[in-house]
Amino acid sequence: MIKKVLIGIVFFIIGFGIAIFAESFFRQLIQDLFQWTTNNGIQFGGKDIYLFGNPIYFISFGFALLIFSIVNKKEKIQKILLHGMIMIIIFGILLIGISALSANLKIIECTACDDGIRRLGYNEINYGLILTISVLLSSIPSMIIIKKRKKASVQQHI
Repeated sequence: MIKKVLIGIVFFIIGFGIAIFAESFFRQLIQDLFQWTTNNGIQFGGKDIYLFGNPIYFISFGFALLIFSIVNKKEKIQKILLHGMIMIIIFGILLIGISALSANLKIIECTACDDGIRRLGYNEINYGLILTISVLLSSIPSMIIIKKRKKASVQQHI
């Protein structure tokens, strides 16, 4: 039991660490998505300075990797790779979709934009929310697998 808890903590910390190291990459990616999905209808200005990311974002990455490790603890490498690819693909699709929706809503809500171009400060985007929603929703297939396994386990004991 202690071994399972320690392994869970290790995977949570690894996910948390990945989130810390990937934060600037994801910030830049979201900015690029905002411009790309609006045909450069979003222009950024000011300084791109941030001190601390959203703690919920870091925790959500840790949680997602923890769930992923629980689902795949007894799986073969091919199945782990398949689950990992599915999770990454869902995360990517959600990241693009949420960023595109948010960017286009920012243009729509702008009533005083010149030629449909919205000027934003770099910190006017809620990066943490976009990433948190994307990573948590990409964990849903893993959570469904856990629920199915738990239900099957209960059925066997009855």
